[in-house]
Amino acid sequence: MASYNNGVPAFFLVAFLFVVASTPLAHGQVITVRGLTVNGSLCCTPTANCPGQGVAGVPVSLNCTIVGVGARVLGSGITNVNGSFNITVPAITGLILGLPMLPCVVTVQLPLSPVVCPVLNATTGILAATVNSIGTVLTSTFGLVQAATIGAFFNIRI
Repeated sequence: MASYNNGVPAFFLVAFLFVVASTPLAHGQVITVRGLTVNGSLCCTPTANCPGQGVAGVPVSLNCTIVGVGARVLGSGITNVNGSFNITVPAITGLILGLPMLPCVVTVQLPLSPVVCPVLNATTGILAATVNSIGTVLTSTFGLVQAATIGAFFNIRI
């Protein structure tokens, strides 16, 4: 009976070491982030920032700086009835994921329709908001995806 009791802790130690040794980081492997998902909202205010009434049906673009290529549009979406949007793109070679500050911005072309948002109808240019990482999440489509949100919109006059 004494050998059984002494073997139980040893069994758990061996099982624990097996689990630790089989994890990717134990072997020096890098966990691959397979995409980027960006969430945000657009509101009918003079700055387009929330809180405020959400603006529905507005095209939103995700523009990122790719190493060796420069800036390019990686994805787009349309705001829903609450003014919210979600853009998810697969990992792109040259886009460095995993950083707190991504080399990406979300843009909206102005002016907006007076029916959609009268406040942003008289303004021209492009609204832009920086993309900020909030960590990684596991999705059924891509696997590990870097989750991000946007900062405040600002107007780039063209």
